[in-house]
Amino acid sequence: MGERRATATGEKTARRQRMLTAAAELLKRWSYTDITMVRIADQTGVAKGTLYLYFRTKESLFLQLYEERLGAWYAELESLTAQGAGTVKPAAAARVIASTLSARQILIHLHGLLYSTLSRNIDLETTLIFRRRQSRKMSSLAAALASRIEGLSEARAVQFLVRLEAVVGGLSWAAFPSPPVALALEEEDLTRFRIDFEEELRGIITALLR
Repeated sequence: MGERRATATGEKTARRQRMLTAAAELLKRWSYTDITMVRIADQTGVAKGTLYLYFRTKESLFLQLYEERLGAWYAELESLTAQGAGTVKPAAAARVIASTLSARQILIHLHGLLYSTLSRNIDLETTLIFRRRQSRKMSSLAAALASRIEGLSEARAVQFLVRLEAVVGGLSWAAFPSPPVALALEEEDLTRFRIDFEEELRGIITALLR
């Protein structure tokens, strides 16, 4: 017997979520280049044709995964801003922002892919939909950050989030290089090129917030 077709909206949503989860699991073991739609379909337990009914391309699938993981992190930060009272200094906020992001390895990886691959291989319509949705989420988080971080306006908070996206994208490649490069940096005379992601990000965030 073939796979059963999902019909109800809730069932389709659940199947889409399984596809995204499968892609995230594969990203822990494979490079983005080596992950194919066939592998994602196999990991999900559906036919390749079924996968294409939900996502037209591999790029659109991983872009959706990025949105999902980024949205979850934004929600975590908004929740943290609602705790306690008064304002905090930029350095204290930087520690929280850097530590919560550092705990989300898949999101860090996806940040790097966003600029190097995903945003270069999607069409205009997809880009507009993606960026407009993200803009709304940024505005919400910016308002929350501005209410808790000393001296930060909503306009500057939005600017901070835009810059942070770009910074994390580049920093992810430097801090988490390919296996051969990582091995080379274990050599005693090359250790200066190793980068601690959380430490570097904390310093950059502090500077951006000031």
